[in-house]
Amino acid sequence: MKITDIRTIRLRAPIPAEGHVISRSGVRNSRSAVLVQVETDVGISGIGSCSGNGALIELIIEKVFKPVVVGMDPTKTEEIWEKAYFRAGVGQFGSRGVGVVALSGLDIALWDIHGKVENVPVYKLLGGAQREKIEVYATALYPEETASVVKRAVAFAEQGFRGVKIKLGFDLEQDMERVRAVRAAVGDDFPLMTDANMGYELDAALHAAAVLEQYGVAWLEEPLFVEDVERHALLKAASKVPIALGENLHTRYAFEQFIARGAVDILQPDVARAGGISEVRRIAVLGAAHSRPISFHTWGDAVALAASLHLAMALKNSIVMELDCTHNPLRTELLREPLEAHNGCMIPLPGAGLGIELDPRALSRYAFSGAEEISLSQRALGLD
Repeated sequence: MKITDIRTIRLRAPIPAEGHVISRSGVRNSRSAVLVQVETDVGISGIGSCSGNGALIELIIEKVFKPVVVGMDPTKTEEIWEKAYFRAGVGQFGSRGVGVVALSGLDIALWDIHGKVENVPVYKLLGGAQREKIEVYATALYPEETASVVKRAVAFAEQGFRGVKIKLGFDLEQDMERVRAVRAAVGDDFPLMTDANMGYELDAALHAAAVLEQYGVAWLEEPLFVEDVERHALLKAASKVPIALGENLHTRYAFEQFIARGAVDILQPDVARAGGISEVRRIAVLGAAHSRPISFHTWGDAVALAASLHLAMALKNSIVMELDCTHNPLRTELLREPLEAHNGCMIPLPGAGLGIELDPRALSRYAFSGAEEISLSQRALGLD
């Protein structure tokens, strides 16, 4: 069996005003995704997902990976990854960044094909199920009036979610007030996660961590600029609140730096960014060797979510996983059979490979070929 073609599918779904999300990079009024489809000479195809700039990913797939990978056996996932990354990719796009994102989509598609060839779900190729179901927490609490945030948090708790994440990094006093109010509303036993999206300087992060400790939060996520390993290490050393990060890290080598410097407690790779299923499995092995759990970042489309579920099912050191609960048609409408949480838990869909089937109506409805929107992140918050 040989790979005969690789193509990208760019998608963008508009979000109505009531579903807009305010993030550190402005107001998000649409959701985007890039899918990678791999075809073979026996009629079996695979689908993967990338989380990044679609125009750049499209170019890298077409000009860098396709000439190298076409003609290879798609079930040789490790061999293809090594060739695409070390022998072709690093010299073209560097060891991190958008090239690794593009490779992520290709790799996920190859695992989908491999599972279909063997007629087993991907998690069985990864060693088999380590749990019957995957606990998920909800991400949907963005900066709003405190009463609205509390109302949403209580609703998620009542739906059975195994925790909820509160977005921080906008105004330090208001950040802490929202956490305090949510904790008072949901009680001491309901897990609260917090995420600053690189929104703090070190002094503000130290202050936030001291306050968050009082409210028993499960972790403080990505508090500082992603490349600042030294200050993350200083924060972790001074904080009793676990430090989580990884959604913006690419490959095991980036995670290794944080582990080696004692700068992280919980690893959060995104399978559609960090290097695909092959690389995330290596990141998990690295984490296990240093007693670091994995909690997958899954703020993306349904294909990326499906791949994350298979990894979470198979990896021993996987803990509670994120579920994006904002308005996202590329998560809720992209598949013929949507991936949904029931009483705070999820499982992969039955079937070979990723077990998913794309809905042609959604592909047609959200097809996109225009220029990507570039937004600027806000300055990180300090104490003065």
